[in-house]
Parts: sequence; C-alpha cells; structure tokens
Amino acid sequence: MTRLGSTADEIRALVPDVLASWRYIRENVLERGVVDQGIKDLCYRYLANDPEAKDFARFHDPERAALEWADAIAHDSDRAGDELWARLHRSFSEVELVDLGCAIGFELGQQHWRRTVGLSARD
Repeated sequence: MTRLGSTADEIRALVPDVLASWRYIRENVLERGVVDQGIKDLCYRYLANDPEAKDFARFHDPERAALEWADAIAHDSDRAGDELWARLHRSFSEVELVDLGCAIGFELGQQHWRRTVGLSARD
C-alpha cells in the first residue's frame, strides 16, 4: 500500500525543491561519479537485500571491500575497522571513497524512505 502517491517522484514532486534536489543527487552521485557504476549498483542491490549481493564470498576486492563497507554503513559502523579500511585504500582513491560512501549513504536513506511510504526499495 502506498501512503503518499504511486511513485517516488510523484511524492517528491509534492515539494518541487525536493524533487529537484533528488534529481541532482541521482544524476551526479548515484548514477555518475568517479567510482565504477557496476560497483555502486552492486552496493545498491546489497542494500535492497538482493540475495546474490549478500554472499560476500562470491566477490573479490574491490567489489567485496565495497560490499563490506556498505554493510558497515547500513548496519554497524564498527565493522569498518582497520583491516577493511586498508583494503578500501588499496582498491580506491580517497576521491573514490568519498563518492562511494556518499552514494551508499544516499541510497540507503532513499531505500528506507521508499519502504516507509509503501514503495519497493528500488524501482
């Protein structure tokens, strides 16, 4: 059951600045940026509970490091310890880490919000 509208953009459009801000974030962080889009999409699938993305053993760095960081961001920041950070720094530049971390955070928030308004986690 949807609670405010039938699509996420229909709901966001109730406040035009919200829709404009969302479009900017989507276009410039979630769908673009400096990190390989396939790695971002894999992290988004993990956040949406895609069973294929939940089995970290199927992946090697940099994908696995990114997934483990998404897990730490979503569930327990203590999981982002020194060993994970060493792997992240071997796999990504600092600029890429900012891009990836922000993308994971924005996507996590959107998926939670979408669920609370009765929509699926992802389109």
